[in-house]
Amino acid sequence: MDKFQIRKLFQYVFLGIWLLLLLYLIPIKIHTCHQFCPYSVICFGPMIFRGLSVYFIAVIIGLIILISTIFIGRRFCGYICFLGTIQEYIFKLNPFKTKTRISHKLDKHIKILKYLVLIITLYMSIALIQYLYMQFCPIVILSFPGAIKKLGIITLLILFIGGFFIERFWCRYLCPYAALMNVFQFFGKLLGIKKHMINRNWEICVDCNICIENCSMNIDISKYEEISDPNCIHCLKCIKFCPKANCISY
Repeated sequence: MDKFQIRKLFQYVFLGIWLLLLLYLIPIKIHTCHQFCPYSVICFGPMIFRGLSVYFIAVIIGLIILISTIFIGRRFCGYICFLGTIQEYIFKLNPFKTKTRISHKLDKHIKILKYLVLIITLYMSIALIQYLYMQFCPIVILSFPGAIKKLGIITLLILFIGGFFIERFWCRYLCPYAALMNVFQFFGKLLGIKKHMINRNWEICVDCNICIENCSMNIDISKYEEISDPNCIHCLKCIKFCPKANCISY
């Protein structure tokens, strides 16, 4: 089994786990989904300081994932997050993939949106009004379809329509947990912690840009020898589609 098959296996296993939770556990009550959601570190983490949080385990899991991101990047997004996996398959339905990629300059500006979502949800949590965000949260909506309201329908439309035209639309532009992982990577870099990254050999590279065209996160790989962009989810597409052997590798 090669590294590409291993990644797919991880995705299928965790997507299957989510489906089992959806069918057998989560319909019991809406709060169940938060017991498995790493973003509880923001939604309910600040409540711990007030002695109110009942999602202590989820908060700890969220912190562990964030800390691991400092060392291995956002593999959680590329291997484990069921929402990320769902987005991949939504985009595969689009027959015009190469025509819907946006420029790196515009992409860079739009990615700022997820940091704004992070700040808003953090404020809501501190103010104990996170239930407002939960009406928009795709994890809650997908995990508890029986509670979908008008705002939830709008979220799903944005998620699926955006994901159809732009690969991993939610991961790139709106996911607050992705923004938080990027913040942790930034502080890890400031502390001089070495992160495990994908490498590009400039001596072998022929600048065909095939890796850039296939990057799930629209990263301009041509700028890097070590792909240190915090948005890299280690989807391995740059390695898989590169026509030059050993040009891009771990």
